[in-house]
Amino acid sequence: MADINRNYETTFILDSILEDDKVDAIVGKYTNFLTKNGSEIVKTEKWGRRKFAYSIKKRQTGHYVTVEFKGTPDIVAKLERTYHLDDNILRFLNIAFDKKTLAERNAYFTKKEEAAREREAAAKEEEQSAVTTETPAEGGETVSTKEA
Repeated sequence: MADINRNYETTFILDSILEDDKVDAIVGKYTNFLTKNGSEIVKTEKWGRRKFAYSIKKRQTGHYVTVEFKGTPDIVAKLERTYHLDDNILRFLNIAFDKKTLAERNAYFTKKEEAAREREAAAKEEEQSAVTTETPAEGGETVSTKEA
């Protein structure tokens, strides 16, 4: 049963004193770790530096990173062990998605993307309709009118 691929998401918080290139190196380290252990990376998101609601290891901010991947259940235990050994990781959370939750999540993000595209298209259409056009008037003058 160990060869069943499941959908997972891991979110971890890196120490805020790390520079961006070091953060990229650590994210690369964990994505390489996952791929070397037979997982497939679906998506990697770096949220950037965020302020905490409460201090974690005497820090007030940290770099948030989320990695979605498909892998076997044993990879989560290996990943958590690696996180515990890394001093740059302040906190982490691993989530396993079942088929129903994954379908609902994908539907939500698809709907959200469509709404954003519709808003963008409506704004573009409104911008085009607000463009002023010049129309010739009597006596050879040109008068600017705004179309409604």
